[in-house]
Amino acid sequence: MTETTHLTNDLQFELSKIGSTVRLQTENKSVIKMNYKDWAWAIVNSRSIEVSTFVGLDDKHLQLEESGIIACNSSTNDILEIATIIDKWLGKQLDIFQLADQHNSIKINKTYQDLKTLTVDEILQHRWTYFSEEITKGRISFRQDVFEEFRKHFSYLYPIFSHDNLLFSNVIEQINDDFKSPVVFCDKDIIWTGFFADNSKEEGKKAFKTKDIEQAVEMTKKLLPKDKHSTINPYTN
Repeated sequence: MTETTHLTNDLQFELSKIGSTVRLQTENKSVIKMNYKDWAWAIVNSRSIEVSTFVGLDDKHLQLEESGIIACNSSTNDILEIATIIDKWLGKQLDIFQLADQHNSIKINKTYQDLKTLTVDEILQHRWTYFSEEITKGRISFRQDVFEEFRKHFSYLYPIFSHDNLLFSNVIEQINDDFKSPVVFCDKDIIWTGFFADNSKEEGKKAFKTKDIEQAVEMTKKLLPKDKHSTINPYTN
């Protein structure tokens, strides 16, 4: 176990010592030019890592990501173990389940685990149910009757809430820039569906208000992309 005095330098030293090809990087993706005392980062293809430490704490926090989704978190005060995990994740490209079997410190992120083990239909069902429960508990401000009606018609899409506004994606866990989703929000009486004027003047005209849930559903159908009505798992498609 090695005490760190400069996280980036010390971690790179451990990586080199075990013969790893991984090189820690700065935000501009160059080989170390700026050294960070308490933060380190690296990326290889779609995978990345972040390591951080905090004043007064011995443990270092390690986060592994793939395509922008957190695969796991790990905390340990053993910098050699951190270097070994990084090498296996970025250098040898082991999957997260192999790593978890080999390192007790690794806690797999449930969302990532679901993406790797469940079908698209199972993930969508869990997601819609989760938001329904959050609305019931008052953690999301959205009318329950509106949400359940939208669930009946759009359960094949991945729902996302942003500041109590509902929108959709056809890629699980990701907002797809090629899938322009209208935004839906509602208060006690009115349901609004459409695009915000600050997106573009033309899209800003595509916005509707109604008190009728079925009409709001039909309006949303018209605004959704016409040819992308199936949701994909970014790791299996």
